Amino acid sequence: MRWRLESVLTLVINTLWMQNIVTIKDVCTCKNQTLCEPISSSHHVQVEVFTFHLEQHNWEQYHLSKITTMVVSGEVEDEFYCLAHSYNIRLVLRAEIEMAQLKSAEMFEMWIFNTVELVKRYKLDGINMHYSGKLKKTSQNYHELTRKVIQATSDIRDELLGCQISFNVPWSPNCKNKRCFDFLAISYALDLFFVESFNIQNDMREGCVAKSSSSYYQVFTGLADYIKLGVDSRKLVMGVPWYGYDYTCKRFPQDGTCELETTSENDPCSHPAGYWIPYKEIIQRLPRSLTGKLWNDDQNVPYFVYLDGKAYHQVWYDDPESISIKSAILKKLKLGGIGVMKLNDVDHNRTARATLLAEEMWNALCPP
Repeated sequence: MRWRLESVLTLVINTLWMQNIVTIKDVCTCKNQTLCEPISSSHHVQVEVFTFHLEQHNWEQYHLSKITTMVVSGEVEDEFYCLAHSYNIRLVLRAEIEMAQLKSAEMFEMWIFNTVELVKRYKLDGINMHYSGKLKKTSQNYHELTRKVIQATSDIRDELLGCQISFNVPWSPNCKNKRCFDFLAISYALDLFFVESFNIQNDMREGCVAKSSSSYYQVFTGLADYIKLGVDSRKLVMGVPWYGYDYTCKRFPQDGTCELETTSENDPCSHPAGYWIPYKEIIQRLPRSLTGKLWNDDQNVPYFVYLDGKAYHQVWYDDPESISIKSAILKKLKLGGIGVMKLNDVDHNRTARATLLAEEMWNALCPP
């Protein structure tokens, strides 16, 4: 890897620091020793099913036969590691890029070094890069991010032959959320774009009313715009939410419109006025709602209304029906796959009801 001489001392110190906090997988604990070998890029899948497992629990109940890639935050349990590799699931490291690293060549080289070391030590199969900061096309950092992602991809591939490298991108390439990247240039260097086709309402300023975080038509348009930009559709993975948002309404939404309470004149409304709620909690509240499941044809998603004290709430979410409709986008746009954020938002316990509901969500995500 092409390190600057002035960074050597820093890297040596950092290496010593990492050896004190990272457990090295020197010995393969799998009965089949080949399971400790990284899954290379030569292993192809027809449809990528890209998932996030950032908290270490409930993995025993995941439908592993349907998963192709799983993003993890670091080392995983030995038993899970062996089991995942037995299903040819790539385990890839979540790697956050910070603004400070864009502004410093030395810091970014250290970031690459640290990331590669973690992948090697944990015997993982790739890297999932994420940058959540705001960027404008006119800013210097806009071009710096492009250069650094391309540099990182090249350097990482030199060290980790055959690894999978992905990058998380917003639902639309049209800078509606002020996350403006040079998407096309970056896409050439990567294997996959994980498109965050959720939290869309956070980027819309069309009235202070509750809406879905993942409206079908906005999801479709955002993905289509990436393709129009020139991004290879086979590199696009459509991310869908296994959660929803709970909004407090000013009054009972008689016509289905939930006008939102705002905290100040500067409150941008809608998404910030609601709070996140996982699907496993949504299905517990639904039977106690005032309305039961309702359906919005404009957004192709369900919602319901419930009363909490004197306050009316409207919950917008995704369920097997709405996710199945989104899953059809894969064939329409010839996408590379579908992904879910995140796995533990669905109850994977062993009770009969939980098993059935989880099965429905998996089947919607990955139609038989």
